Amino acid sequence: MLKNKNNSYLSNGIFVACIAVLCTLLWGTAFPAIKKGYEFFRIEENDIPSKLVFAGARFFIAGAIVLIIGFLCSKPKPTIGRHDILPISFLSLFQTYGQYLLLYIGIVYITGTKSSLYTSAAAFTSVIVAALVFRGDNLTLKKIFGCIIGISGIVVMVFGGEMGNFSLIGDGLVILSNIFGGIGNVISKKIDKGRTPIQVSGWQLFIGGAALMLTGFIFGGGITFYNESCVLILLYLGVMAGSAFMLWTLLLFHNPVSKVAVYNLLIPVFGTMWSGIFLGENIFTLRNLYALVLVCSGIFLVNSVSKNFLRHKNDNATEEENKND
Repeated sequence: MLKNKNNSYLSNGIFVACIAVLCTLLWGTAFPAIKKGYEFFRIEENDIPSKLVFAGARFFIAGAIVLIIGFLCSKPKPTIGRHDILPISFLSLFQTYGQYLLLYIGIVYITGTKSSLYTSAAAFTSVIVAALVFRGDNLTLKKIFGCIIGISGIVVMVFGGEMGNFSLIGDGLVILSNIFGGIGNVISKKIDKGRTPIQVSGWQLFIGGAALMLTGFIFGGGITFYNESCVLILLYLGVMAGSAFMLWTLLLFHNPVSKVAVYNLLIPVFGTMWSGIFLGENIFTLRNLYALVLVCSGIFLVNSVSKNFLRHKNDNATEEENKND
């Protein structure tokens, strides 16, 4: 596996920011693309099993693409052994199966703009859980304040004049799905020892996708390829998910969770933009503007803490090296 000391660019702030923004830009397209996918495959609103087959096919393809790339291009090969099955399956339970089981059910009941905004819950969950799991990734007052500001953006979006539109099966499940995703970020960092990003991201997507498809098939779901649009949307979602998860896992392996996960707060910005472009949703409202400003303010505060933490960590590492010398 790549080592930090030989690949310092993987922890470089500019590199992390560029790759994290790319990932969130790609993930932001998922919300309108999923809704378009329902249209192309003619999946009815209440046909939850078929939605699970659709979701599973997407991640099964994503995992297969990552693993094929790994087998062709990386050393060591992304194989999975007995000691890898349990931790990677546990990660898949949260980051793929649980997260998207809830998301694909809930997303049909709310707008793409709202669903994209709720992804900020993943960032807050990661910051909080990481502070409990990893020594040094402390939950400071600035991080707490940043999370509160970001959460207030969600409150503005949901309750700002639309209190009656909040629903447990829509808003509630999408929020819960992103909490699962936030926990998945921490698990991904926790199991990185002795494993590669391609191995972890590829197999967890592959396993989670297969489990989602199986669940959908068991309950009578299925998808029919009516035309080339069905193939293209599914391939796009698979390639997008595989690429973004592989890059995201790479960042988590080489950086504190809070430094990386906080960029999830950018997904609402891109999700809102893509929803307006592809779904024709009205995104130019004062409420949406206030919400996005609050969410972006949260990412600024939390990320500034991450930079200070990294500087302090590097200073300590230098002191340790001097002592060893």
